[in-house]
Amino acid sequence: MSAVTYPLFGKAVFYNQLDIDAKKIVSMIDTPRLPFEPKVNGGERMDTTGAKALQVLDEDKFKFLKDIILNEVHSYMHDVMRYTNKFKITTSWFIKIDDGEGAQLHSHLNTMMSGILYLKTPPNCGDIILQDLTDRRFNLVPDEYNMLNCREWIFTPKEGLLLLFPGELYHKVKVNESKEERYSMSFNIMPTGLVGDEKSDSHVVLT
Repeated sequence: MSAVTYPLFGKAVFYNQLDIDAKKIVSMIDTPRLPFEPKVNGGERMDTTGAKALQVLDEDKFKFLKDIILNEVHSYMHDVMRYTNKFKITTSWFIKIDDGEGAQLHSHLNTMMSGILYLKTPPNCGDIILQDLTDRRFNLVPDEYNMLNCREWIFTPKEGLLLLFPGELYHKVKVNESKEERYSMSFNIMPTGLVGDEKSDSHVVLT
């Protein structure tokens, strides 16, 4: 029998290239903006209405995009993770990162999963770095990094790329050096229905 390595207790990251018209979506974003919190020399959370900066996917004109994203979310949660709950997007916002800007290390609180959809990604616009900050007893340095021994993983943005990852996973964005603006949309995901064993006194029902 051959030796087997089991990647137990890992933090799964979903990666899929969507067939969307990213340029059209960017053209649909209106100009009023609100501050984007984990910033380096700026960075803006973009509000499409001037009011609900954190609910952009609830707008009628972006319903088609919400449906596409939720289809990907349920495909991942049901087919890969084998959860039977339905899931909903609780918050969503557009982000513009100008040349010379990035995003500091942060995580998303009060959410099960977070996601990013890239909409305009010129070359060198800033990779996203996912980091594992859990305590380790030994800080060994391998001669080659892989998904089992690394403490961080880097993804290069592409237009139409969708990433889903646990909300508690820390991440940051390298400085945009493209001389152009970079556009993306972030969102948070929560389950609905029964969470936990209904026979347990710790279960809850989310709507």
